[in-house]
Amino acid sequence: MKRVLFIGLGHMGSSLVKGILKNSNNKIEVFGYDAIKEVQDKAIKNIKGLRPLKDISEIEPKKIDYIVIGTRPIDVEPLCKNIDQLNIDGKTIICMANAVTIEDVQNNFVKNKKVSVIRMMPNMNASIQKSVTALATKNASNETMKFVSEMFELCGIVENIDEDKFGTLTAISGCSPSYIILFFKAMTDYAIDKGFEKEQAFRIIEEAIIGSVMNASKSEVELRTMVDQICVPNGSTIEGQKILDNKNFEKIIQEALTAATKKAVS
Repeated sequence: MKRVLFIGLGHMGSSLVKGILKNSNNKIEVFGYDAIKEVQDKAIKNIKGLRPLKDISEIEPKKIDYIVIGTRPIDVEPLCKNIDQLNIDGKTIICMANAVTIEDVQNNFVKNKKVSVIRMMPNMNASIQKSVTALATKNASNETMKFVSEMFELCGIVENIDEDKFGTLTAISGCSPSYIILFFKAMTDYAIDKGFEKEQAFRIIEEAIIGSVMNASKSEVELRTMVDQICVPNGSTIEGQKILDNKNFEKIIQEALTAATKKAVS
């Protein structure tokens, strides 16, 4: 059984742990540590199966195989230098801190030069096992990547990508839940304002959104052509579509993604 430590038990770290531990056959021993004791205590209390680590120095005696870093980017360097004081050669470091490269992480390991480094980017849907998790590496073995991929597949789907695509990936997967939820909020708020009960509005619009995306992704028709086909002349849909087109809805979304991408690589 592999032993995996999650350092940083905030929203994202906890979501991943929840996703992994929801599968009772995961065959992974999961440990958690957070520098803020209240955050760690809350995670240990709320997540069944998560084992606490009292201090980073316990990585060695606990025989941790994989260390997942989910801290703020500014905390990665001092944390890695601290871990480097231990004997962890041959172990694997998985870093999901935004804009921290594989090289950034690797350069902090002077004593333990044989650590494997994997860069990852999940999203908040890990807790319901619907995350998209991207992975990239330069020195992890196929066996290591297989284990890490299978572990995060417990949280959703896993995509192996080149590291130079991480900025865009962060925008379209890591950041997009915020934009999608805002779109969902606008539609449900409208329905509720017009007299629908919240639960019913949520059900209707959730199914409409999920169904539409599934339909579009499986269709061989170009997406804009699909939009035009739905917009029957003199119908209701085209009246709303005119507003979206006049306001440059697509451009607004792409501007948001561009801003997120720039931040993800800076």
